Amino acid sequence: MAEALTQCWFTRIHLPERHRHREADGSINSTCRYCHKPIVSWNRDSWTLATGFDVSRLAETASGRHLSLYDREGDFVLHRYPVAHLNDEAAIDAFKDRLRGEYGLDHADSTLELRDSARPARSHRKPTLRAHRSAPLRMISG
Repeated sequence: MAEALTQCWFTRIHLPERHRHREADGSINSTCRYCHKPIVSWNRDSWTLATGFDVSRLAETASGRHLSLYDREGDFVLHRYPVAHLNDEAAIDAFKDRLRGEYGLDHADSTLELRDSARPARSHRKPTLRAHRSAPLRMISG
């Protein structure tokens, strides 16, 4: 008997169920709403399977500061650039600017982003209607 494949198998994107809980190490755990496997996130934006070995998370916590060139569409790291040899934040910012220009990161159609292991990842989600619901409605009279 054939089994149907889940949406996350095709898209490689796991989405959490409503119930989530935070662990002592700062991770957020849930269950994928499609495949029902345990998943984990460190930033609430990207979720990976909680079982197995997370090489990206190990690199973030075990190595020194680095910049990662990340492909959002393919959901993988293209390159990691160590920055320990750079003297200060100004030198790191100049290096970031060079990488932005080299890889065209500021183009609107680029799926690449530069992540700094010293700073939390920014959310690229569009604002939802929920954010606007708390504002009172005003009647306009003519």
